[in-house]
Amino acid sequence: MVAGLTEESRHEIQLKDEEYEALPETFVPPPSGWRSEFTDKIEIPPHLNALHPLVGRRVLELGCGDGRFTTLMAQSGAEVLAIDFSFEGLRKASWHLAKGSPPTSYQLRRKHFAGDLRTRVGLVQADASRFHVAPRGFSRALSATPLDSRDERMEMYRSVAEALTEDGRFVAGVEYDDLYRRVLGLPKVRRYSRGGILIEHLNIATMRREMSPYFGRLRMQPIRVHLPFVRLLPIGTRVVVSRCAASTPILKHLGDILLVSAERPWRLPQEGVRRPGYFGASAIYRRYKCWRGEEPIWSMDEYV
Repeated sequence: MVAGLTEESRHEIQLKDEEYEALPETFVPPPSGWRSEFTDKIEIPPHLNALHPLVGRRVLELGCGDGRFTTLMAQSGAEVLAIDFSFEGLRKASWHLAKGSPPTSYQLRRKHFAGDLRTRVGLVQADASRFHVAPRGFSRALSATPLDSRDERMEMYRSVAEALTEDGRFVAGVEYDDLYRRVLGLPKVRRYSRGGILIEHLNIATMRREMSPYFGRLRMQPIRVHLPFVRLLPIGTRVVVSRCAASTPILKHLGDILLVSAERPWRLPQEGVRRPGYFGASAIYRRYKCWRGEEPIWSMDEYV
């Protein structure tokens, strides 16, 4: 991993390691912003719903951080292989898995597993754009942390398509080029803070263009809608209003996350796996060869 990292990736690793190292072992939600109680309640459920069902599924998670989604998926009955390039993030994730306590204020109503979850999760330090697993080994994949360049994202999409089963599904959350940013003319590429992590705000057309070479079916939905003045409402009411807005034309484009659900992965066919063929063709061919007193030849291997 170290040899192939870009300067931007090295910078992000350093920032993430420092951020996760400074976090307390017990998660305390910030009063506002990312990972606050309100934000998690409008962001996490759509991701989990897009992955549903998780019971008995094997999930590949790219960019797991401190295990916010990892722990929730394991509690939901999934087996997870979670990767991140921040060692401190993985260390925190391991701690939360051992306690069976996700680092978020959002909690599942129904848990299939509780307590120590480490036997259900594998943690790997790796670069998401250069990580490969055995083909067709996972029925679900999740990336809730977008990569900062088109080439890195497309490498990840290709690897995910190879990793998924035929009926597998990839769920990704990316920073959306929302209506606020378009109206105000704000930049598509920026940093979270001065000298911070680089991010790119993506739109539906861009995501479709990047992902369509690897997936035959794409569905996209803006989520995490922030409306003016809703912060004055009680948190429960704010959550309901935001979820309704995410299903409303025009208002949904005020969401700052674009949730993508990708299915029907495109990849090279498996070697030696036969196709269904046309109805009755095999029987006709077999009878023809028998009429000639010959054995049916079904593959090029048998010509050798």
